Amino acid sequence: MLLTAIILPVLLAPFAYFFERQAKYLSLLAGIFVTLLGLYMWVNYPGEGFAFEEFYPIFPQWDFNLHLGVDSLSIALITLTGIIAVLVTLSSWNIERQGAYFFLILVFLGAMVGVFASLNYLWFFIFWEFTLVPMFFHIGIWGAENRIYAAVKFFLYTHLASIFLFLAILIIFINTGHFDFVAIKQAGIPLELQKLIWALAFVGYIVKMPVVPFHTWLPDAHVQAPSPISVILAGLLLKMGAYGLLRWNIELFPEASKHFIYLMLAIGLLTVFHAAFKALYEDHVKRMVAYSSINHMGLVLVALATLTAAGISAAIYEMVAHALIISLMFMIAGYIHHITGTWYISEIGGGFLRKFPFIGTLYMLGALGALGFPGTAGFIGEVTAIYAAFDKFGWVALALPFSAVLTAGFFFWAIRRMLH
Repeated sequence: MLLTAIILPVLLAPFAYFFERQAKYLSLLAGIFVTLLGLYMWVNYPGEGFAFEEFYPIFPQWDFNLHLGVDSLSIALITLTGIIAVLVTLSSWNIERQGAYFFLILVFLGAMVGVFASLNYLWFFIFWEFTLVPMFFHIGIWGAENRIYAAVKFFLYTHLASIFLFLAILIIFINTGHFDFVAIKQAGIPLELQKLIWALAFVGYIVKMPVVPFHTWLPDAHVQAPSPISVILAGLLLKMGAYGLLRWNIELFPEASKHFIYLMLAIGLLTVFHAAFKALYEDHVKRMVAYSSINHMGLVLVALATLTAAGISAAIYEMVAHALIISLMFMIAGYIHHITGTWYISEIGGGFLRKFPFIGTLYMLGALGALGFPGTAGFIGEVTAIYAAFDKFGWVALALPFSAVLTAGFFFWAIRRMLH
C-alpha cells in the first residue's frame, strides 16, 4: 500500500511527459490517491507505534532494505502531501509546458511519500535528495527573471547541508551495521557518538526548515518560483526538515537531544524575531509571506526544543496548520499579482478589498490564521507552543508573545497598505 503510493506517481510521470494533454489529470489522480490513502490509514491506525509496515529486502547484508511504516505523524504529513498535490495541480491547470511540469510534480509526490514513510535511514536520505531535483527545475524553468540564481542557490544550500546528514548516516552504519530505525534505536550507541551524529544531522535538517542563519535561500526561491511551487516549498519542503529533526534526531536519540535543547531554543527564538522584523520591513508580498514561513518554522523549533509531549504536539499541529494556511497565502499572492501586475504592496496602492472583495477577504482570513488569531488553526499550535516553552524554559519563553505581536504587526500593516 505504501509502496504503491511511492511508485504510482513515479510510474505516471513518463505518461504525463509524453501525453501532455492528460498530464494534469494524471497529477490530479495521483494527488487524490495519496490523500485517500492517508485518510484510510488515519481511520484504521491502531493508535500507537508503526502501522501498515512493509518490508522489501534488497541488500540484506548491508541492511539496505526498503522498510516502510507510518505512525500518526507520518499519516498526517502524507495526507497533507496529497492535499497539497491536488491544490497545486488545480492552481497549475493552465501552466505552460504541462508535460514536463507535471512530470516533475509526480516525481516529487512519490519522493515526498517516501520521505514520510521510510523507516530505513538510507532510503530516507535517497528520497530526501530526490525531492531536490524537481524543485530545482520548477524554479529554474518556470520561475521569474532571476530564476537561475534562485534555483542554484536553493540546490547548493540544501544539497551541501545534506552532506552533513549523509555523514551522520554513515557514522551510524559504521558503528551499528544498520540503517533501520528500530535496529538503530536498539543498538546502544555511546552517548558521545550520539551527540556527534545528532549535531551533523541537525545541520542538514535546519537548513531545510530553514532557520537563521541558513534561511536566505528561501525568500529568493519563493520570489522567483511560480506561486504553486511556492505552495510546495512552504507547505511540504520545509516540513521535511522539521519531520527529520523530530523522527531521526529527537525520537531516535532522546538522551543526546537533551544536550541540544538550549541550542534549539536560541536558534528558534533568533529565527522567530529575525523573520518577523524582516517581514515587517518587506514590501514584496511573496517575500513577506516567505519570511512569515521562516517565522513559523522558528516557532516549531522552539516547541521541539522542549522535548515534552505538549511541545512536540504543538510543533506537529503548527506544521500542519501552517502548511494549509501558508498555501492559501501564496495562492492568493499569485492571484493578486495576476490581476494587478505587481508583487509590491506599495504599488497595489490600497483599495484592493473594495475592488476584489472575495479575494481580499480570503487574504485577510489567511493572515488571521497565520498570526494565530483565536478560532483559527494557527491559534492552537502557537498557544500550545508558548505554553510548552514557558513550562520548560520559564521566563525566557515570554519572548514568544512579543513575536506574536510582531507577526500581527506585519500582517495588519500589509492589510492596511494593500486592502484598504
